[in-house]
Amino acid sequence: MAYNNGRYELIIVGAGPAGLSAALTAAYFKLKTLVVESGAAGGALANIYPWKEVYCYLGFRGLKGGEIAKRMVEHVRSEGIEIHENEEVKNIIKSKGKDIIVETTKGKYITNTVILATGLNVPKKLNIPGEEYDNVYYHLPVPEKFKEKKVIVVGGGDTAVERALILQINGAETTLVHRRDTLRASDENIAKIKESNIEIIWNTELKKIGRKNNKLIVTLLNKKNDKRMEMEFDSVFIAIGTTSNKEFFDRVNIKLDEKNHVIVDECARTNIEGIFAAGDIVGRWLRIPEAVGEGGYAALNAYKYIRNPYWA
Repeated sequence: MAYNNGRYELIIVGAGPAGLSAALTAAYFKLKTLVVESGAAGGALANIYPWKEVYCYLGFRGLKGGEIAKRMVEHVRSEGIEIHENEEVKNIIKSKGKDIIVETTKGKYITNTVILATGLNVPKKLNIPGEEYDNVYYHLPVPEKFKEKKVIVVGGGDTAVERALILQINGAETTLVHRRDTLRASDENIAKIKESNIEIIWNTELKKIGRKNNKLIVTLLNKKNDKRMEMEFDSVFIAIGTTSNKEFFDRVNIKLDEKNHVIVDECARTNIEGIFAAGDIVGRWLRIPEAVGEGGYAALNAYKYIRNPYWA
């Protein structure tokens, strides 16, 4: 695999809010910067939650994830930052001196610093029979395609509740199944689902997915009375959380905590010199404001590391 032309002072892995905020700060400091994104620029806002109404980001109330992602990407590109979409980073190697080699599916790059902003993009699985079938989903980029379909959502947090709500809004007959008797969602989302006609099956786990005549047959186990029942659906959505790409971080030798979050110090530095991290993979508050702040701060510290200004 040949080296791509040119070298960079900073390479940002991930083009979600944290990565794009880091890129904007890097542009302010005139760092030669490349952003590499495995999907479409915009991160989860563009690829997973384009339909989600954002309420926690100051000044953007009422806008959807896809709209905010578009604004962020356009802003960063207007500052001259280079963004490569649909290019996955496969490895990061610290070479002699301060050079860092970033290997992707399309080439190799040399840089002085790296900011990891990949997000928690690996869905957690139940590891049950039938989870590999078609029409079993972990993400929901296009709710409209499930109009007039019978669907079940597994989980009890905000992600599960929001997916159940948007599916119902778009005309799906929606059921939510949760292993506990209370939801872990926000008060706002709990109020919304109470006002909906979504059926909630409490204290119940999904144990198996079968298939018959293009339908999915789910086996549910009630934890209170130990009774099993089978129900038929067109699609199953598993929304029990996400985690970081541990396999990738292990390959790069980045240290993680017990929850697979990247460990950073007070300056956003990882255990490898010249590599910083920001956003959801650090595991603080998994919301846009936190990601934007951390991304900018990581880029500030990358600038200090590269240029060593007198005021640092």
